[in-house]
Amino acid sequence: MQRTHKFRTIYSSFIIAIILQLIPIFPKTWYFYPSWSLMLLIYWTTICPNQVNIGTGFILGLITDIALGSNLGICSLSFSILNYLTIRKIYFFKHTPIWQQSCIIVLFSFLNQNIIFFAKILTIEISYTPKIFCNCLLDGSIWAIFIFVHKKIIKFNE
Repeated sequence: MQRTHKFRTIYSSFIIAIILQLIPIFPKTWYFYPSWSLMLLIYWTTICPNQVNIGTGFILGLITDIALGSNLGICSLSFSILNYLTIRKIYFFKHTPIWQQSCIIVLFSFLNQNIIFFAKILTIEISYTPKIFCNCLLDGSIWAIFIFVHKKIIKFNE
């Protein structure tokens, strides 16, 4: 019973993250969208590494590609690589302060943007604008807020 509850929580949060990624906040600031699905993938990988693995990242990337209407497989490649890096350094990531975790999230988000950019260069003609990397800083700040709120919720439930 507990295991199915955990699976429902994990996968329903992924669905909510994809829905949040689809909602346009402001049309002129399209580059300020946080990567909700990537952050939740990293979060659930650090919390439950046996349930959320590289295959989960690949499937979530495929669903994200389909939902966003981008080339199929680009987010899958990116999420799989970043999830692999998260699994390799899971204990380092879990036991670092929140500000260092935010810096790592900024780095992972930057890697995600670069992988997507280079994959799109190979498939379509795209121009480089530094504005597309602004959400990396947004991801890091949202990560810090997310972890802070999560710890408060856990303390409240104890």
